[in-house]
Amino acid sequence: MRFFTTSLLLGAILPLVPAAPTPQSPSTGDPDTTIGTKFIVVLKDNINANQFKKHTAWAARIHARNLQKRQSIGLPVERLISGVEKTFDISRFKAYAGSFDADTLREIQNSDDVAYIEPEQEAYAEEIITQSSATWGISELSNRAANATSYYYDSSAGEGMYAYIIDSGINFSHEEFEGRAELGYNVLKHLNNTDTSGHGTHVSGTVAGKTYGVAKKARLVNVKVFQGRTTSTLNIFDGFNWAVQDILEKNRTDVAVINMSLTTKTSKAFNAMVDSAFEKGILSVVAAGNKNTTASLYSPASASSSVTVGAISRGRVRGSYSNYGDSVNIFAPGTKITSAGIANDTATRTSTGTSMAAPHVAGLICYLRALEGLTAAKDVVDRMLSLAQRGALNETSLKESPNLLAFNGVDLTSAYSSPKDGFY
Repeated sequence: MRFFTTSLLLGAILPLVPAAPTPQSPSTGDPDTTIGTKFIVVLKDNINANQFKKHTAWAARIHARNLQKRQSIGLPVERLISGVEKTFDISRFKAYAGSFDADTLREIQNSDDVAYIEPEQEAYAEEIITQSSATWGISELSNRAANATSYYYDSSAGEGMYAYIIDSGINFSHEEFEGRAELGYNVLKHLNNTDTSGHGTHVSGTVAGKTYGVAKKARLVNVKVFQGRTTSTLNIFDGFNWAVQDILEKNRTDVAVINMSLTTKTSKAFNAMVDSAFEKGILSVVAAGNKNTTASLYSPASASSSVTVGAISRGRVRGSYSNYGDSVNIFAPGTKITSAGIANDTATRTSTGTSMAAPHVAGLICYLRALEGLTAAKDVVDRMLSLAQRGALNETSLKESPNLLAFNGVDLTSAYSSPKDGFY
């Protein structure tokens, strides 16, 4: 591995616990802000079952006393002040929930038995969706066993994220994109935005297509730098620079990723651009290249901060074409990948190459950011690497590459044609 370190994170990011409430006392004339609000009172770990019972009985008495006090001073006894409604006892976790007036809540908060109090907050179901008969590429990202045929993913599905596709263009009207693809920028100003090779459309479909995509609700931003299968590095630099500026100007740093399924011989300038963008918090996912040699000989694969993706074939063996070595960060499916095509708005195309592997990871980054609220670029990469399946690949094929297979972390217990040069 290169500059990234892997920090083990278990589960999704949890919401911050709110500070214990400090309600105003109605006896002072201040508004009773607790009316209609429910709270959960969590007791300390050392409270046993008997103490728990005594505490809730005490809380009920305090509640009754303060209701009587409200009546005696002419304050209304609100029906929404119900006292203790539910109790929870799961091993060391002991808690109760209910609604209380300000004086009662303050006394409860000051009890030596109480660890903390949280106000009730809305919760949202996070559905795990099953896509049957899915393409093997996306299925591989959500199954620990090889050769699965279903793709499992959270319903957040990359919503609110942006993938900048520096490539040959996008077939914007294709049904796979559901209007989520934007024009972006065309370096080749003398030509229209039409994707004449189909490469960019295929890549985009893998990132965010409704059928073939990893992050099915993410938005796509077209950055056209190719006409056909070749271009110049200056065109790529122009497109990359535009993408970086657009992300910064629109404050999308924490919700964007750049995909570059392309390669050139090692370019210090190209690598420096990618690394400088990373310093601004912008992630670039790139193809390792298709020369069956070390990825360190190519850019942007050899940039120190790029997420460089090698390709695997079925059976979890490195594709015979895929570059390898310590410049590679992770592997993803790349052989015979089906995605969107350009013949018409429902067309499909099957392609092979590390070009097909990289967008699986770009989509995965969108997915994880939306699901877990990840923002900082390094944190996103660390999380992706920590989730990756370790040791799942055929070790003899890796040639000193990391044995890491991209994986989306879904928990189901809770819910070969030779590629050509130019694109990867």
